[in-house]
Amino acid sequence: MIRAALYLAREAGDERAEQRARDLVARLAADRFRLAVVGQFSRGKSTLMNALLGGAYLPMGAAPMTSVITTVRYGSRPRAIVRRRASGLGIEVPLPQVAGYVARASATRSELQVMSVEVEIPAEILRLGFEFIDTPGVGSAIEINTATTRRFLPQADAVVFVTGFDSPLTEAEVEFLADAARHAGQLLVVVNKRDLVSAADAAGVAEFIRDRLRELGLGGQGLFGLSALDALEAVTGGNSERLAGSGVPQLHAGLREFLATSKTRVFLGNIAARAARLVAGQRRDLRLGRLARDGGPDPERVLAAFDAGMAELDRQRCAAAGAIAARIQARLPGLLAARDADWQASLLELLGPCAADALPGGAAGGPVRDVLEDARAGLERAGRDVAGSWLERRAGEVLEMITGAVSGEIGALLELARSPGAVGAEIAGLPSEDDRRDLAGWSAEDLPGLAARQPAWTVHVELPRRPRRRAGPGDPEVRDRLAAALSAAAAAYTGRVRTAFQQAAQDWAEHLGEQAAQQMGQAADWFRQCLHTVPAEADLAALDSLIARLAAFQAGLGTAGEDDAPAGIVTAAPSPETAAEDCAVCRQMEQTLTGHLYSGQFRLATREDEQERHTLGGGFCPLHTWQYAAVASPLGISAGYAGLAASVADALDRLSGPGFAAADLARDVAALTAGPGTCPVCTALAGRERTAIAELISQAPDAPVAVCLRHLALALAAGTNAQTGQALLRGLAARLRRDSEDMRAYALKREAYRSGLVTTEESRAHADALRRLAGLPALTQPWAGQDPA
Repeated sequence: MIRAALYLAREAGDERAEQRARDLVARLAADRFRLAVVGQFSRGKSTLMNALLGGAYLPMGAAPMTSVITTVRYGSRPRAIVRRRASGLGIEVPLPQVAGYVARASATRSELQVMSVEVEIPAEILRLGFEFIDTPGVGSAIEINTATTRRFLPQADAVVFVTGFDSPLTEAEVEFLADAARHAGQLLVVVNKRDLVSAADAAGVAEFIRDRLRELGLGGQGLFGLSALDALEAVTGGNSERLAGSGVPQLHAGLREFLATSKTRVFLGNIAARAARLVAGQRRDLRLGRLARDGGPDPERVLAAFDAGMAELDRQRCAAAGAIAARIQARLPGLLAARDADWQASLLELLGPCAADALPGGAAGGPVRDVLEDARAGLERAGRDVAGSWLERRAGEVLEMITGAVSGEIGALLELARSPGAVGAEIAGLPSEDDRRDLAGWSAEDLPGLAARQPAWTVHVELPRRPRRRAGPGDPEVRDRLAAALSAAAAAYTGRVRTAFQQAAQDWAEHLGEQAAQQMGQAADWFRQCLHTVPAEADLAALDSLIARLAAFQAGLGTAGEDDAPAGIVTAAPSPETAAEDCAVCRQMEQTLTGHLYSGQFRLATREDEQERHTLGGGFCPLHTWQYAAVASPLGISAGYAGLAASVADALDRLSGPGFAAADLARDVAALTAGPGTCPVCTALAGRERTAIAELISQAPDAPVAVCLRHLALALAAGTNAQTGQALLRGLAARLRRDSEDMRAYALKREAYRSGLVTTEESRAHADALRRLAGLPALTQPWAGQDPA
């Protein structure tokens, strides 16, 4: 259904809908259930995840620790993959170093412009087929953290919302909880830090939270009170009694039950709901072209009102972009000045080895002025590359300063840029709720990069008054003068860098405004195009059909039993090893065929009695003739087939004599071509097939082997007992069902441009399925109605 929506979007030229459909296909292709852990900062989200995972894998602390989306999935060994801005390749890092790439206070994270981190852990709970998503804490003064988490919410399949017994459900949390519930297919509420309150207070807090959940219409959500810290310390210390009293095992059991019984339904329900919103949006866009026919407002009046609305939106966009530029201009100089001392110190630390390398080596020096001038030139050459590399790392730091200073204004600007579709729909009297859901939140990936032009790196050394004095290795005056020159050069360079970053920041603000204007303009142009394009009735009918089918699919998911999988979902399948098995009968026949062709072609090329027998028998049938030719050499074919060619030529000469009648001769000419009844390879294969079928139906019912569709039919016709026959039927059905799912997964992943996710089983599933349906290709019988068996 999503593929159909994708093709309709492509035909209509709707790039946004096509990309959304492709993203949904990619989600199906990846087949990963995303369980997002969200909540206010310092609620213990990372501690809770560590307790569930059974070890201190993720960084923990009182300050906001997680500042980027961190995905935790199963892996055979602990490791982490760091994703950076504008880089398709991840960096593998040891797990203990993850804090340096996700913590808000980490200089490494900001310098490298880390966008996300993927952690792989051999934790048993992750084998249930899901990913934990550790999100930045909401509600802190760091607005980009809240914006990043809000932006991610539509991608989550289920949400674990974490609050605390010490200050339960603040107003900011209530607002965020309601937003999370709108997006999540499943919501679990965790109240952490039970160790900080008495039992009586804990009971009161739990009742208070239940009341608030009922007020929000979330009374049916799971609620778990626990102490993640107690659980983690118990797990690492091996204290099973303390772990049992922490409350985490109850959450663990609840997660296991949910993931074992409902994960597939929730995952597919989320995808179906997003697909339904996508298709509804496509249909609404098409309906814009027939407003008058459907009894809606006059299109020209809609267009005039929309243009007026866009003019107002553009005015607001300009104001928001201007506010960003003004705020950067006002705040950035002070922020940069505050970093000046640290910047000089870090730059000098990097330049230290350059200064040592610039000093003269060997036993003798030279005139002090010459030594200093040579050292200065070397330091200037070497220091230029060091300063350039240092500047690149500062770009990430400065970009974070900027976004932190204007995060609120950025959110307002990006929301304006995404709003033309919703504004136009409201003017046209069409639904726009789905558009509004996509407006909130933003992440660093939505922003342009920051690039500062590298300023000049120069070094000036004050020369001594005694130019003739000679300076040897380790001369203290030379070292002191170079150190002073290096310190002055670093101070001057960082001053020029501050100026360069101030200009780069203004350019960045201008680029951000232009990016928002372009996005807004494209959305507005699309609305106008839809308004002036009369849709094809076939496209509207196709979308109506998709809406109905998606609704039926969602309804089916909602009524499925606890242990029932939706239509098309495999609940059990053979292992990959079993799924790759070929038909046992085909394997025996293939061995017979190989023996005839490989061994027989040698005898046919070297032995006269074999050549005479081959000629008298009329050779092989056409199928086995060409299979023989594929393994024989030109010399072997020439020796083996010369007699047959001459024999057929003599027969044709005899048939072309007096009394020629084409109709009467047809049967005689056809007889010159060997068929299944005369071909020695066909005869041998038919005999082996009968023997293999007999062995198959005589085996024990509890040890059925794989068979293809043709040989299953032959086994049943040969009179197999009921138990063995049923086992063979179920075995082939399970293998074909597994092939079907693997082929669908393969097609999804290739269509979604996710070839890297294709497994070995999925890449070979098409060939496995064809062998099960038609047997091995070398054994295919080309003559209808002539079965050698």
